[in-house]
Amino acid sequence: MRRSHVSLIALALAAAPAAQAQEALPDIDIVATTPEGGAGIEKSKISTNPITLSRQELDRDHAVSITDTLQRRNASVSVNDVAGNPFQPDLTYRGFTASPVPGTPQGLAVYQDGVRINEAFGDSVNFDLIPTAAIAKGDIVSGNPLFGLNALGGALTLEMKNGFTWQGYSADGKGGSYGRRVGTLQYGRQIDNFAAYLAFEGIGDDGWRKFSGSSILRGFADLGYKGDKTEFHLNFTGAGSRLGAAASTPVELLQNNYGAVYTTPQSSYNDLAFVNLKGAYEATSNLKFDGNVYFRQFRQQHVDGNTADVGTCSAGAFICQDNDPFLVVVPTNAQRRLRNILGAFIPSSVLAGGLPASVDYTRTNSRSYGATLQGAYDEPIFGFKNKLVVGGSLDRQFTDFRGYSELGVLQPDLSVASTGIQYSNAVLEGGFQPVSVGGRNLYYGIYALDTLDVTDKLTVTAGLRFNSAEISLFDHRGVSLNSNALYQRVNPVVGATYSFLPEFTVYGNYSEANRAPTALENGCSDRLHPCMIDNFLVADPPLKQVVARTVEIGLRGYRDIGSDHGRLDWRLGLFRTYNTDDILSLPSDVIQGRGYFANVGSTRRQGVEAGVTWRNDWLSVYADYALVDATFRDALTLNSGSNPFADAEGKIHVRPGNVLPDIPRHRVKLGFDYFVTPEWKFGADYIFTSGVHLRGDEANLDRPLPSWGIVNLKTSYKINENFEVYGLVQNLLDRRYSTFGTYFDTAGTFLQFNNPRTFGPGAPLAAYGGVRVKF
Repeated sequence: MRRSHVSLIALALAAAPAAQAQEALPDIDIVATTPEGGAGIEKSKISTNPITLSRQELDRDHAVSITDTLQRRNASVSVNDVAGNPFQPDLTYRGFTASPVPGTPQGLAVYQDGVRINEAFGDSVNFDLIPTAAIAKGDIVSGNPLFGLNALGGALTLEMKNGFTWQGYSADGKGGSYGRRVGTLQYGRQIDNFAAYLAFEGIGDDGWRKFSGSSILRGFADLGYKGDKTEFHLNFTGAGSRLGAAASTPVELLQNNYGAVYTTPQSSYNDLAFVNLKGAYEATSNLKFDGNVYFRQFRQQHVDGNTADVGTCSAGAFICQDNDPFLVVVPTNAQRRLRNILGAFIPSSVLAGGLPASVDYTRTNSRSYGATLQGAYDEPIFGFKNKLVVGGSLDRQFTDFRGYSELGVLQPDLSVASTGIQYSNAVLEGGFQPVSVGGRNLYYGIYALDTLDVTDKLTVTAGLRFNSAEISLFDHRGVSLNSNALYQRVNPVVGATYSFLPEFTVYGNYSEANRAPTALENGCSDRLHPCMIDNFLVADPPLKQVVARTVEIGLRGYRDIGSDHGRLDWRLGLFRTYNTDDILSLPSDVIQGRGYFANVGSTRRQGVEAGVTWRNDWLSVYADYALVDATFRDALTLNSGSNPFADAEGKIHVRPGNVLPDIPRHRVKLGFDYFVTPEWKFGADYIFTSGVHLRGDEANLDRPLPSWGIVNLKTSYKINENFEVYGLVQNLLDRRYSTFGTYFDTAGTFLQFNNPRTFGPGAPLAAYGGVRVKF
């Protein structure tokens, strides 16, 4: 976003009319048990260890994204900067990921007001398109198959504001380091049985790394009606983002310049239009129906400059695909020659003596629509308090995906200048060519969940969900990519809680969940025909669905010490999730720089979660710890030709017990908020994360990334009931650290690289200040 745009937003905020702000946001002690509203139960009766996120916590952190607060407060959650953009983080919970990066195996389902917002083609999640200001509350729920496909590790559910729960006017503007500027406007009003709520956010950021600037516009509008027995809401989410994706950078470049980027352009353009009609009807005092109907359109364009495995043919007149050193049969020059879009060989003269590179383009256009209907009945059975929930959902998704590459020339600043010539090589095994495919997904599910209070201390929960997923691909350029696969499964859940005292509860839960392979994964699952994920697909055999079985047990409680001495909340839990036929993205052993998806046998994620919070009227302190032990359970042989510890054939040998990459074993979150005076509040938090193994080092042969810890500060001063000023400092000690790492081919540039490691660096010291107005 240009600075002039942000200036206009700031002026609009300042000129907006005032009204008296009031909030009646959802009770944080009610936790969602299904994607639809109306089925939540008291947190004390949940037989797992849910994470609840209140609007107040988001406001205290002045969060631009919901991941900001989750990263700071919950040790079970970590954030990786794989894309190299602060608005496109990978969110990992218990070793399962929700990521915006196509090709990342997804293990978390994300819902907004009852609609699953994992994208149609690759199940990716674009956090940059969620209006943070409009979030009323959020839950991360584990061990519950009622959240449908992809909830292997759990589900993140977001409930949005409306004019009945939020009235008034609020404006927030902040700015600071690296050209960041943020403007937020909210307005809500209720008139008798009708209400309206509007939220708008404009974000601009120049980026602390080169070529990593971002601009985001997003908004949310809700029109509601509430009668004696009915309630309806029609809401719209619209968003557009332009994001520079700096990605990982070779270690040797980072040592000279912490903000360096390796090959550009790398950018994404996202656009969203999302309409959701939801309603509730109270048939009797014990029977309530909830449902929704939605339409969602998502468009994405991605541009990625890369080094290329091509060069001048031995005769010198044409450009050829490089020979891979691990190929058994060496192809001839005629087989390796690149062709343009008309089928003619590409002469080497187009490079003008420069090093060949590639600019890869993808365009995704997805349309989704669906409906959910649910009934909740809470009539006692034989004198026992009982709540039965029964529902079903239907989703249709259509995707148009196109990908192609243009020959480029690597520039001295490591940017790639395109020649405008599309190229392909469909003859050579592992070759590449433009792709144009259509995807079609048909999902439906039926579920039931019963929660029974056997005694006033013992609550038992049991349920199941039937999932059906039909995944189809249609080749617009022929028939070679056509495929169709059907995945079905019934997933059960059973759990119990026992309250020895109102302040002390024991819980236990067993559940199963499944994830169907996406069209992207099924379209790139042949080792002999790898893809430049997500740019090119080939005809491949369908993958198996992933099945996760989770057991968790734990304790939780609280102690009210009194108004002066506050309240102490604590929790301690153990969990284990065993995945069969897990899907990973693997590097190719046919062509460097490409990959494919495969079922890799079994993996296990197990660990410990512990947390304590103490608060009174003037001080709040929290400490959170998580241990996540994520390992392979089967032996594997994988290609990792750029790993310096690979064998002579470029392979690594994974053994049972080897740690999965990208997943920290230890995480600690500490923090406090202190009222220095009734108007002045000061807070700090500390985040510690142990080092992770690099992607491409699944055999754990190389050293992991170093562990790291950062300190963040925040302060605010309330001038009066309507005006507040605040400040934020991130990474106070300016710690240099990395959250992600992998390997790259050191050849292909005019720079001499000796270290094949490439890291995703964490953000350095940054400071921001802002003003919030609320009437």
